[in-house]
Amino acid sequence: MMNRVGSAALEATIASFIVWLARQRAPLPGRCHSSTTVERFLRWQQVQRDLGTDHTEDSYCAQLRRTGAGDAEVATIHAAIDQFRRYLRTAS
Repeated sequence: MMNRVGSAALEATIASFIVWLARQRAPLPGRCHSSTTVERFLRWQQVQRDLGTDHTEDSYCAQLRRTGAGDAEVATIHAAIDQFRRYLRTAS
């Protein structure tokens, strides 16, 4: 499980991501959905990393498919994570 420092850092990163999305003029529903999707993925990724298992985006989406996610939902998740990658490149 993520410790408080890791959780606080994640929350700060997500908050900065939301601000970045707003500056990109992303619509409010998209900003909320993207940030929630990315936060869920990053938390899942940390747990998988702690367990020593595959923690890639593809593994995450494969797991979601196994639990019933459809193509449209997975495409939306990939798009949100891709937006986050763009944010990270600009934030560096």
